Amino acid sequence: MEHDKRAEQFEVDATLDEAQPEEFDAVMLPGGALNADHLRAEPKAKEFVRAIEAAGKPIAAICHAPWLLVSARMIRGRRLTSYHTIQDDVRNAGGKWVDETVVRDRNWVTSRQPSDIPSFEREMIALFGQGRGEKPEAARAAVAPPVGR
Repeated sequence: MEHDKRAEQFEVDATLDEAQPEEFDAVMLPGGALNADHLRAEPKAKEFVRAIEAAGKPIAAICHAPWLLVSARMIRGRRLTSYHTIQDDVRNAGGKWVDETVVRDRNWVTSRQPSDIPSFEREMIALFGQGRGEKPEAARAAVAPPVGR
């Protein structure tokens, strides 16, 4: 989806029924109000992120994506940011919402909106690289820059 309009279709490697958290090193949750709202209602998505969290693996979420973490009851005591319209949901779930471009809290990195993507990408790559034992610079070098930037 691109906002509320159908966009491109993509082949998936595995569905939520097939995906096993132990086969993944990290999770990146993309934003978008409709996408995030649908995902947060999926019990298997909540189970998946809980298993990733229990294993101490990195989680990155931008825009409305922290809704899944709210619905999975993972927010209490965490410091994070998100799109401003869900700050009450974060706070009501026991999280500390802050209005910052990017926030790193232990194994999580969160960001507010599309204009924050450069900072979000930098911190996500650094966090994911640490999970593999790489120096952040090495992790950054291993990722091609986004097209159009």
